[in-house]
Amino acid sequence: MTEAYFQNLPEALCRHLSAATNRVQAAVCWFSHRAIFEVLLKKLRTGTRVELLLEYDSQNIHQDGLDFQKFIKLGGELYAYRDAALMHHKFALLDERHLLTGSFNWTYNSNAENLLVTADPAIVAAFRQEFSRLKGLSVQVQKIRPAEVKVFAAFPLFQNTYFQLNDLRRRISGGAGVWWTRAGRTPESWAPHFREHRLPLDPTGLLRPYWTAYRLWDTGLFDEMWPVLETAAKHAAARAVRALARRARTGDVLLAVCGKRQLVGLGIVQSDLRCDWAGGEAASYREVQWLRTFPDAPMDLEKNVGTGAAGRFRGSALRVVQGVFEGG
Repeated sequence: MTEAYFQNLPEALCRHLSAATNRVQAAVCWFSHRAIFEVLLKKLRTGTRVELLLEYDSQNIHQDGLDFQKFIKLGGELYAYRDAALMHHKFALLDERHLLTGSFNWTYNSNAENLLVTADPAIVAAFRQEFSRLKGLSVQVQKIRPAEVKVFAAFPLFQNTYFQLNDLRRRISGGAGVWWTRAGRTPESWAPHFREHRLPLDPTGLLRPYWTAYRLWDTGLFDEMWPVLETAAKHAAARAVRALARRARTGDVLLAVCGKRQLVGLGIVQSDLRCDWAGGEAASYREVQWLRTFPDAPMDLEKNVGTGAAGRFRGSALRVVQGVFEGG
């Protein structure tokens, strides 16, 4: 059985979701359609297991959005996709036998979209495998915390970013860390980092022994090796690397500075520590979504950020972001 829909997609989707009896597994980029959400809540109330994997960003999680905490309370399993890349899927598996997929996001829109329903065993099996892979890259959410929500970015990712000042204020007020980092003495030195949407954080190669031993980032392994790594570097350099590699979390706010107090960019940390082996050398970095960059017109902070290459920002972060957005 295979069916294609091009009109009345929410109604068709709700009808098929309602037919599930044992399990619903959905991976959806953006979800705001209340009628579809109510169907999932009804399935939970009748004992159906529902796993929902979302792009965990401010387009989905916000004050006026769907009540995902209620979904969790009713027994729903909510998974936050944590990779920096966009999880752009829109599919659902019903009882592990039927697949709903297509271009239709579970939102209100007037776009020309499609929905395909199939029970082809090979196709269903392929999507089951993909759901399992995505689930492995995600974190189950038990409590909705605004500070952990990624910032919504319009296409293309990391460019022409749509971002609301209030979202950033809520993020900081909700407990997100705010860090400063210095990657050069001149504003121009930041240009390649802004262009690549990266933050290099180990210029002296302190972490090379770690990458040589493990190749993948693991906080437990890092903590075990850290006492040995720390002895091979000056205290200030080691402190900066540890701050940005271990203490800063995905979703934290990052201030790019040059000199002692010139702010040239504002971003959100988007990944755990990664390694680029180009040229045979281990180069450590974290992906950053740069929300505002202004190397040609740096903004002076109220006071010096401190010595060294990085650290926790001790001034008023709310005042800084207000100045950045007003100036932009």
